[in-house]
Amino acid sequence: MGLLTLVLVLHADEPVDSLAKKMLPVYVKEATEYTLAVESAPKEILELKKEPIFEWSNLGREGSITQGVLFVWLRDGRPAAIGTIFSAAPMNELRGRMLVHGLHALDPEKLVVTRPREALNKWVPQAGLARKKLPDAPTPATTPSARLVQMRRLAQEFSGYEIDHQGERWDLRLLPTPLYRYPAARAAVVDGALFALVSNVGTAPEVLLLLEARKAGGKLHWEYALGRFSDRSLYVHRKGQEVWSMVIGGENAFVHDPLHLYRLYAEKVVTTEGKVLARIRQTATGREYFPVEGK
Repeated sequence: MGLLTLVLVLHADEPVDSLAKKMLPVYVKEATEYTLAVESAPKEILELKKEPIFEWSNLGREGSITQGVLFVWLRDGRPAAIGTIFSAAPMNELRGRMLVHGLHALDPEKLVVTRPREALNKWVPQAGLARKKLPDAPTPATTPSARLVQMRRLAQEFSGYEIDHQGERWDLRLLPTPLYRYPAARAAVVDGALFALVSNVGTAPEVLLLLEARKAGGKLHWEYALGRFSDRSLYVHRKGQEVWSMVIGGENAFVHDPLHLYRLYAEKVVTTEGKVLARIRQTATGREYFPVEGK
């Protein structure tokens, strides 16, 4: 989630907590403009939890700050997608807050995403998020509380780092509390939790870690999935061995991964009251601004 973290400067007279309170209704409105479904059931709209599951802020090298929140969309009680809406000051003559959207598919099935007609940016996932069996993991416990203890211990086995656009390395740390827990999921998933790895410059999730207890053949086992949530190169280890990486370059662009499971774009410039000052089209190399008349 490092887009512009190092160059966008928050107004010096605007405390982060005050800004977060002002911008939350704007963030919620942005999230509600998305309509999500899975490819096999395009008319069954996924549930957006309008109450953010997490609030974060990042501090850049030069004292710059970005601030935002996380939302989830649910399918049968399980998180099918996660999105962050965050804001920073635009580096042009426009006076307002630049809204940026970061999104990631979590469902194993491909998502179908629709947005308002006037939206200049689209998110078109090309696949679902694949799970892998977690080797050397204990059998899932029989109670939700015991499984939560297991998931926390399993999550602690993952570590990582990221390389920014200047080639500098930033270590990642696990947030000990899950971003979202779903102990009453339906279908073959018995329990699950979504964790995050964050950098040492803030609390913005950079890597998503999904852990699920799944039943197959009458037996329970643990599965995991990792997801990119940053515009930097990412590397994740488990028990000291690299198990996943996403290196920026080629089809893994800074605004999306090869399968478009992850998508990042600057969306618009608004006042803290939510009035639109300009719309933004995110390109592979930058942004195009379209000021709104009568602002």
